[in-house]
Amino acid sequence: MLGKLMKYEWQSTWKLLVPMNLLIVVMTIFACVTVRVDIFDTNNSAVVFSAVMIIMTYVASMFVVMVGTAIYLVYRFYTSTYGDQGYLLHTLPVDKHHIIIAKVIVSAAWVLLSSFLMYTSVLFLFASEGDLFGEFFEGMESIVEGAGNNKINLFAVMITLVALIVGMLARVLKVTACISLGQLSPNHKLLTAFAFYFGIYIVQQIVNGVYYVLLGYVNRRLSTYYYGRSWEYTLIAGLLYCVIFYLVTWYMMDKKLNLD
Repeated sequence: MLGKLMKYEWQSTWKLLVPMNLLIVVMTIFACVTVRVDIFDTNNSAVVFSAVMIIMTYVASMFVVMVGTAIYLVYRFYTSTYGDQGYLLHTLPVDKHHIIIAKVIVSAAWVLLSSFLMYTSVLFLFASEGDLFGEFFEGMESIVEGAGNNKINLFAVMITLVALIVGMLARVLKVTACISLGQLSPNHKLLTAFAFYFGIYIVQQIVNGVYYVLLGYVNRRLSTYYYGRSWEYTLIAGLLYCVIFYLVTWYMMDKKLNLD
């Protein structure tokens, strides 16, 4: 049943999100061509204006895709779970855990895809002069080979990626938890969801602040100078948030469901 839910969720989202992600690819090509052919070196004002518009459209498209994807996924979860579609969804003989997992996995996959395309786009755009694709993949190959020659470095790279993915899942689950908590309000569900989101955000910032204070204290005691956020903290905090937000979402959906 989980596979069927994920398939249905994917089919319900790809018609909008695939074209949005393809927009990144198309605008990246235009922007890279604009930068590579040195259009800005010409004295033709019309050509320079066109180049500026292409770059501005490229930046705007990245922003639109990033914000649009987030808004659409939030809207999709709300309407399909607690909106009109929720009446049909919750009458199906499906475990609530399967519903949450299917929606979170599909949403996380779209976020990962959009993030990957954006980061890759920026890498291509700001690559040095010469063979763009060749230099990019040569650089990636050298990074992989360097990490492979040092097992400790390879472990650090892999665990950091895992920590980032867990952190991303925690952010998705935070949204599902806040939307679910918003159902506690009889008349202002979305407003209540936003209030919970910002409240949780403030609490998380306080927790981060306490962490940095403790880290600074430990550094002074041990005479070390590490002030960054380690993968250990990112991973542990991400896992803890995932568990908390998942349980909140499940409890509200299973015990406090309110579709009125």
